[in-house]
Amino acid sequence: MALTRLVNAPHQYVNKSPLIADGLAKKITSNAGGLTGGVMRKVIFNTWQEKLQQALKGRKPQITQINLSVFGFSRGATEARAFVNWLYQICHQQNGAWSFAGISLRTQFLGIMDTVASVGLAQLLPNTIPATGHMAWADNNLTIHPAVEQCVHYVAGHEVRACFPLDTVRRGNSYPANTIEVMFPGSHSDVGGGYASGDLGILPAQNGQLCAIPGRRLYDAARQAGVPLLAMDQLTERVQNLLTPTQEVINDFNAYLREAKIAPGSTEKMHRQHMALYLSQRFKYRHDFAKRAPYRTASAKHQGFLQITQASLIKGLRKLYAGDPMAPDFDPARAAAKAAKQEQELQKLMPMLPEQGMTIPSEVLPETDPKKVAATMNIRLLTPAIENFLEKYIHDSMAGFIGDGVNEAKINQIGLLKFRTLYAGNE
Repeated sequence: MALTRLVNAPHQYVNKSPLIADGLAKKITSNAGGLTGGVMRKVIFNTWQEKLQQALKGRKPQITQINLSVFGFSRGATEARAFVNWLYQICHQQNGAWSFAGISLRTQFLGIMDTVASVGLAQLLPNTIPATGHMAWADNNLTIHPAVEQCVHYVAGHEVRACFPLDTVRRGNSYPANTIEVMFPGSHSDVGGGYASGDLGILPAQNGQLCAIPGRRLYDAARQAGVPLLAMDQLTERVQNLLTPTQEVINDFNAYLREAKIAPGSTEKMHRQHMALYLSQRFKYRHDFAKRAPYRTASAKHQGFLQITQASLIKGLRKLYAGDPMAPDFDPARAAAKAAKQEQELQKLMPMLPEQGMTIPSEVLPETDPKKVAATMNIRLLTPAIENFLEKYIHDSMAGFIGDGVNEAKINQIGLLKFRTLYAGNE
């Protein structure tokens, strides 16, 4: 549908009417999809580009350049990336310059937040059906096109749901020169859009939530890149408030970053540092969970969801078979080391197991391996500022997902003790 709008925009500007009516646009969109979508898109939109050229020929005002900026969050970020790639498949290139319907095309900014594809089957059941959520239009279609002048991607440091794997903008082990990727603390919607005040026991109003910070950052980045967004003083009071973080959340955000000491590195490494602190917090107060925020301030319904994810954390630590996680002296990292040593001893016996009629354990994905996750947990790294931030601002998105009918802890028997799955390029 977005491609038909790109046809319509120049026609609307010059001739004061759309070239493609809404009903026809829906038919075009349907025909441009499917297994032969790539071929059909080129045929269909080459035809419409010719029609647009004819409709604009000799008309005033003359359009000399289309300046395009594209934005998206979550699945919308996936769609934004796919749209740009589809667009350049139907454009014409000559001497390094691109044109659409004979008009110079410039994509100056791609502003996206926490790209989640989950098109088709997602990896909800790790170690079983291999699925990455990159089917249909998301298949081999998410790299950032080199014609994009600047891509800014803000990603969530505390998201772990299996149905929400992250598509970074990295290609292999490096980032294209036209991309910037920044990790913010928070779950998926803590970075993009936010929650209703009080959801899952997190009380701040929206401009007091974490989402106000990346939201303002993206607005400022777009303006600096030349995107013609309204200046702040021209926005409605409501929008100004949404894009103006409170001083309280700014101070708490800065205190967390200062004391968390997240070391720079790959997106995976930074995510695991953020999650290690969060999981350590949940573990540290396992005996007093019901007395602390956000559980204490949540609704009865959401308290039930939070109990489920908290129980899944303890259950995951029990899978280490290295002591009782509820025991006062239980140390997750020490238990993980003990479990790893036991596994090494078991590996030495592997050649003999089939002959004894025993089953060899299946390979576990690194992000769902309780040993690797628990090994990063350390309650001694927690400070009052870190604990305040985690309890005050971080939504347990896995608990929230239960309210939408998806209880991951029940479905995949993994729950909260995991890291997020990340993809790079067209993985």
